[in-house]
Amino acid sequence: MAENDHRPDPDDDQPQDPLSRMFGQFMNQGGGGMPDASSMQAMFSQLQSFFGAMAAGGTGPVNWTLAKETAQRAVAEESTVTQAQASDVFESAQLAQLWLDAATDFPDANGQPRALRRSQWVEASLPQWQSLAEPVAASAAEAVSGSLASQIPPELAGFMGQAGGMLSSLGGTLFGAQLGGAVGSLASEVLSGTDAGLPLAGKTFALVSQNVDAFIDQLDLPRQEVVLYLALRESAHLRLFHGAPWLQEHVLGLVKDFASGINIDTSAIQERLQGVDPTDPAALQELMSGGLVAPSTTPRQRAALDRLETTLALIEGWVDAVVTAASTNLPSAPALREMLRRRRATGGPAEQAFAGLVGLELRPRRAREAAALWEKIAAERGASERDALWAELGLVPTAEDLDDPDGFFDRRALIGASDDEFDAALSAWLDGTPEGEKPEGEGPDEPTPGDGDTPRA
Repeated sequence: MAENDHRPDPDDDQPQDPLSRMFGQFMNQGGGGMPDASSMQAMFSQLQSFFGAMAAGGTGPVNWTLAKETAQRAVAEESTVTQAQASDVFESAQLAQLWLDAATDFPDANGQPRALRRSQWVEASLPQWQSLAEPVAASAAEAVSGSLASQIPPELAGFMGQAGGMLSSLGGTLFGAQLGGAVGSLASEVLSGTDAGLPLAGKTFALVSQNVDAFIDQLDLPRQEVVLYLALRESAHLRLFHGAPWLQEHVLGLVKDFASGINIDTSAIQERLQGVDPTDPAALQELMSGGLVAPSTTPRQRAALDRLETTLALIEGWVDAVVTAASTNLPSAPALREMLRRRRATGGPAEQAFAGLVGLELRPRRAREAAALWEKIAAERGASERDALWAELGLVPTAEDLDDPDGFFDRRALIGASDDEFDAALSAWLDGTPEGEKPEGEGPDEPTPGDGDTPRA
């Protein structure tokens, strides 16, 4: 950061940091002394009038009315769903259920399969985006308010309530517009209701037909095989979230943990405010939309993000492993598996929706390791024991298991071990020798006198 040359003037007892000067120009218009009440009321009325039009129709940390309108406008040109497309979705969903029945214990959870238009996906996904985005937006707004309040001169503290409401409306408007644009962009690319790793379009089977057709046009593969493979992935995701009803709430909880650690860099705010005309509301809007309040990542957030990415990787890896087991008779399955792995790992509008706002990425970075772990568990213990690990959070594999899949069963054995068994295993580990072996330097057991052998001297 550049050196701050805005030191107090010795002849002026008013603080001269950029934010204070901004308010001073609003209040005094360059004159000395405190403004009267009518001047302050006029200033706030001017700004509230300007921003009120943008914030109309929504309150809270996100203006969801604006988010929905922006998302619908951002959807690329869409086409209606034809009867042939609807039939493809229905028939593929039915066949996918038959194949998955042999690959997982989780039952069919599809409901009535849906062939969606892009705008219908936006409509169906907004409630889930609301659950994901509001904790982040609320924490960001609170952090901004705290940062601003810490820099306001004491004589202006009484007016922060009025200004704070204005800034909150502006923040909700900007957040809603930015998130709505990202959701609209995602709607033009997403293939299914769970394409982002979560059941964003609800817990009923859905393929976005226009996007599926655009995806198929890029491939040199049979259409029916591609649609069936996508149906297998969609159905597997839904079976998992129905079979583990705690899972979606757990993911939302991890997002809230991330949001609660948001910290705003006030020095960055001060630096960016230099040279801004505080009497120009349009300039302030441009400044804030350009990342004025971008948060810094804290150790607490990093830890929450690591847990979230591990969970998303385990979800993606389980789906990958189950679909691979179910699609052994599908010639295009290996190629489609690798293609969708890369597509999911490189990210897209779903990641940009959060990364552009507060640095949160919904990306399963370790999905390959997770798929390998789930496949190993199924190979050694069967699909039933693999699926049983989703019964509760305490049974689900961890990041340590992704690091060392070969030691998964040994670690799980210790969880249910008796105290004596645990102590013996711990002692062996501390000694650096496998349980049941003698430490280095010790010979074989001494023969017992009287058993026919002559003891050594």
